[in-house]
This record gives sequence, structure tokens and C-alpha cells, in this order.
Amino acid sequence: MLRIQGIKTRIIYPIFTVLLFTLPALAQELPKEIRGYKVHKTNISVKTSANKAPAKSGPEALVKIGDPAVTDLSFTGITFEIPAEVTAFDQSGRVDFLTFNDFKVDGLAVDVEEYRSAFSFRKNELVVLPKPARIFLGAGQIVKAAWKEIAETKKEWTITGRVFVFGKFKKLGFNFKRVIPVDINLTIKNPLLEYKSKVIG
Repeated sequence: MLRIQGIKTRIIYPIFTVLLFTLPALAQELPKEIRGYKVHKTNISVKTSANKAPAKSGPEALVKIGDPAVTDLSFTGITFEIPAEVTAFDQSGRVDFLTFNDFKVDGLAVDVEEYRSAFSFRKNELVVLPKPARIFLGAGQIVKAAWKEIAETKKEWTITGRVFVFGKFKKLGFNFKRVIPVDINLTIKNPLLEYKSKVIG
């Protein structure tokens, strides 16, 4: 009996040890640095034009997303652009670039170009992004969603994903090189409806 218990102990203990060291790693969502920028989480509110802006005392910055517009429609898929504007309430600085991770439109994976149009911002001043973000929905994904449903029936699309904002931020006289993760969960107008009305006429 003691021999069996000893065998069980020798088997269970290594498994427990592995789990003990693995769980913290699984719980850690983000690394400390990405591309040489230190990861910093902060309160950034993301709204569409239709949403009411939050009180100034709430988030550190407000990002307002404009209405999307189709820029290309072909056999390979749909490309549409989304403009945006930013108001920082607590600091000034410069955004070097943006990257986009795990973006989906109504659950369908989409490609979002890395945003390389750098821009500066000042505290409490509204800044319009130099160029809109470009999103590509491939033809294969459109087939999965059923073209008629996504193009003709749905008046709104749900966009989810995470944006990484890489930049240099100035606060209380100090400059910080940071990357800020911003989670996105928005409902936008279906840009194909307006595009279709323009084509038809």
C-alpha cells in the first residue's frame, strides 16, 4: 500500500509542479514589451459617431470612429475605410503607428493594414487621423457569411478586435515610450448599403 502511494506521489507531484508554473503564464495576456515599447494599460473610450461622448473626467482619451466607406469591391473581396478622431484629456505626445490584432466583422476574420501615418496630439485637443484605417474582408469570408445576408439584409456590422497604439507620451513633464492596447467592440453602419445605393443610383 505504501509503495502504491509512493508511486502516486511521484506521478502527481511533477504534474502539479508543471501546472503551478504554467497557469501564471496562461493568465498573462500581454508581454511587458512589444517591439521595444513598454506595454501600458490605460482607460481609453472608443465610440462611434452615434454614441454619446463620455464625461471628460472618465477616460484618459476618447476615440471616435466615423462611418465606414467602401473603397474597393472586387472578386477578391471588399476593402473599406474607417476614419477616426482622437481627443487626449490627460497628456500630449505622438503616435508612431498602430497594429491590429484578431479583428472580426460579425465573427468573420478580417485583415486590417498596419497604420503607419504618424501624428501628434495635444492635451484636450481633437485630432483627426491623417488617413482612415483600411479593412479587407476576403471573398472566402463573404461566401461563408452568405453574400445576400451581409450585403443586403444587415444594416449594421459588429467589429471586434484589439488595437495596439505605439507612441511617445508626455505627462507631467516626462516622456514615455509606450504601447497601449485598446479593445474594440463596436457596431457600425453596413458600408455596402450606401455603396449599393450610389451604384444603383
